[in-house]
Amino acid sequence: MDIPLRGELWDNDSADILRWWGWRDITAPMDVAQALEQADGEEITLLINSPGGSMAVGNEIRSMLRRYPGRTRALFQGYGASAATLAAAGCGEIQSEPGALLCYHNPSGEQGGDYQDMELAAEGLKNARDCVLEIYTARKGCKPREDLMELMDKNIWISPTQALEYGLIDGIVPLEGEEPPGPGTMLAAAGRQIRLTASMRQQYREHVAALRAAEQNKAVCAQALARVLAEI
Repeated sequence: MDIPLRGELWDNDSADILRWWGWRDITAPMDVAQALEQADGEEITLLINSPGGSMAVGNEIRSMLRRYPGRTRALFQGYGASAATLAAAGCGEIQSEPGALLCYHNPSGEQGGDYQDMELAAEGLKNARDCVLEIYTARKGCKPREDLMELMDKNIWISPTQALEYGLIDGIVPLEGEEPPGPGTMLAAAGRQIRLTASMRQQYREHVAALRAAEQNKAVCAQALARVLAEI
């Protein structure tokens, strides 16, 4: 069974709001959880075409895949970066299509405040980087921590062949009759993450409230009609 992991990774509540606004290439933990429940233990392939997103969401999906009782495989298709590589790490095997763009980099965040706040934020981001390194180096055959730190500091796209050399993937799946390519040229860069504003959240809450009010009004009308019919 194929399970798509497409677009940015968002938490469940934010994904509901963004989908209401029209974004479709979004993956949330609830999507993967539902697909794994439907798979019911059969072998699954996680088809990844994602720039990443929330580190917490990537780790949550990774945990789901690690706990899944059936055989699991991740396959990078168009590209896979950031938190999407964390989600892939939950699979028993990680493969890539030839020509996919892969990116392994340090976590980033937004922080305001004085110099003390910024120093604490920097320390926290280094700790988050160490968590990512623990995930990558837990895989058999992965290059040493120092090599991965150097790669993550560069924050660049790499080819599947390079990822294989680092031990970050297990293999490249060529098309029939083709050989895996060597290191490729960068063709694209990840865009900025979707901005989910306070106004968007508020309008979504109003939309949900209106739907609930309409459902309640419908129920009241149905009850009133039932009473009228009972009296006839």
